[in-house]
Amino acid sequence: MNLYLIALCLLAAGCLAEWKYPEWEKRLYLLCWLMLTTLLCLRFGQGTDYVTYHAIYETIPVTVDLQHGYICGYYPEIGWRLLSAAFKLLHVPFQGFAAALGLADMLLLHRFLEKHVPWKVAGLFLAYPVLFLVYMVSGLRQGLAICIFLGIALPYYLEKRWVPYTAAVLAAMSFHKAGCAWMLLIAVSYIPVKAMFCLAGLSAAGGLVLQVHAVQGLILRLVPLYHMERFLQGGDPSFFAIGERLVTFGVIAFLYCRAYGADGEAEPGTEAAMKAYTCGLCMYMLMLGNAYYASRFAVIFKVLEILLAVRLMEDRDRTAQMAAVFFLGLTLLMGGKNLNAMVNEGGYSRLGVHVFTYPYVSLLRPDQINDYFDYAEKLKEIYGYNIEDQILQITE
Repeated sequence: MNLYLIALCLLAAGCLAEWKYPEWEKRLYLLCWLMLTTLLCLRFGQGTDYVTYHAIYETIPVTVDLQHGYICGYYPEIGWRLLSAAFKLLHVPFQGFAAALGLADMLLLHRFLEKHVPWKVAGLFLAYPVLFLVYMVSGLRQGLAICIFLGIALPYYLEKRWVPYTAAVLAAMSFHKAGCAWMLLIAVSYIPVKAMFCLAGLSAAGGLVLQVHAVQGLILRLVPLYHMERFLQGGDPSFFAIGERLVTFGVIAFLYCRAYGADGEAEPGTEAAMKAYTCGLCMYMLMLGNAYYASRFAVIFKVLEILLAVRLMEDRDRTAQMAAVFFLGLTLLMGGKNLNAMVNEGGYSRLGVHVFTYPYVSLLRPDQINDYFDYAEKLKEIYGYNIEDQILQITE
């Protein structure tokens, strides 16, 4: 049976136990954290991008030639290349690099949950479908960037300590450029929550205007850039994702206004997190015509649902219980959806594999991956795609 699905179900059971028996929370959390850490660190070839990152790791040169564009001229970002080069200098194979990265991700996630989330098992459960399955298992660079934000940058943001916050965000950006959007939070922190709600509505209107072909043509004449063309004309909206974000935002905004009012005096950390979370909705709605770009830039704020949902249900009254049922169902739905995407995008469905039978291939038996695809051949193919990006043109 699919171990990722079993983990999802165990986390859901852990949430229910944590709700009913608060005194068990520390032991439940330790068991759940160890389960996810083991699952993440011992996987091999799992996730749609694992083999891609393996190929990139092999192509990245250990030589750092600052005279020939190493900082800005190569893919991926400088932080990822320097981290990869450091591990390669120690002759660590990619499997060891991925395992170390997974452990770092989980330690950073633990730091975030320990400092900011009252019910930590619930925090792990809410993080599982998107942050864990999509980014920590597969999208390694962005997963690391998000974990750096949560574990290191977020405390500085909540305290409005902008110098260390900026340094932490720059570190995260060195692993994935989408992190540049976190710099917006310096300005956002000074905007009232009510005004952020209004900006979300304006962003939705702006996103609809950007779907007009005449507007797209005008923008491309003014800004004739490759990524602008891809953003405006190279993608499609995801109506499921738009609906999920609007409904989830509506529930969290209702819980927030119920507790504090849009103009009320909220606990500073919760208020700041609400502003940042609303900023993510603004970005998604502004980019709603292109699901790829929208998800990449908005998910870095969406992870704050983990903090907000748990904090806003802390009083356990009837409304909080209804909200808890909503988030339980939504998280199970999103977990199933993303597990199904892992099956389909990885090509397993062609072999008759489905969500319940998706294999877990571990470092203990890596050859099992060849039962589903030729790992070495796929690695060689992707290596060929990436090698030209990594060659340093060193002059004599």
